[in-house]
Amino acid sequence: MLIRFALWLGLLSLPLFLLAKVLLIFAFIVFATFATKFAIFLLFSAFGILLFIGFVGILRWFWLVIFYYFSAEQRGKRQLLFMQNRQADRNRLFYFQRLQLTYFKERQRNKILEKNNQEQINVLSEAIERELRRIKSQLSKDHFSQLQAENRRYRMKQNEQALLELHARISKLNQK
Repeated sequence: MLIRFALWLGLLSLPLFLLAKVLLIFAFIVFATFATKFAIFLLFSAFGILLFIGFVGILRWFWLVIFYYFSAEQRGKRQLLFMQNRQADRNRLFYFQRLQLTYFKERQRNKILEKNNQEQINVLSEAIERELRRIKSQLSKDHFSQLQAENRRYRMKQNEQALLELHARISKLNQK
């Protein structure tokens, strides 16, 4: 309703400007000045009303947005989203903690396995050394030195397969 009134005021000011122009042509300066000032007043009034309506509309919209934001429904939705985000964060944290724990346990297991393999290799190498000392009299000095050198070399390289093959060869020599 107010917008329609403002538009009518704006439209009414246009014929008044035209009337002022006609009065100026006929040299009625006082009436032309009055008509021009009245037309300007009507035009500014129309713009003022439109600005007031716009300002009131913005305030009303702002009030509705604030009312909607603080409504119980929206507050409940925000709390639900907060809980869902919190749960997702906890799930992500749990996943990465589990991943980290798995990584460290795997490293620890590998270290224990390496240590155990090294101990087994040392035990096997010592057993080979004992076998060699036991059958030293049956072997030539060069062959004995060569077998000892192979034992040390395989032990330093941590080559368990080669040590097992060496042990098998020495066992065959021992059986002869």
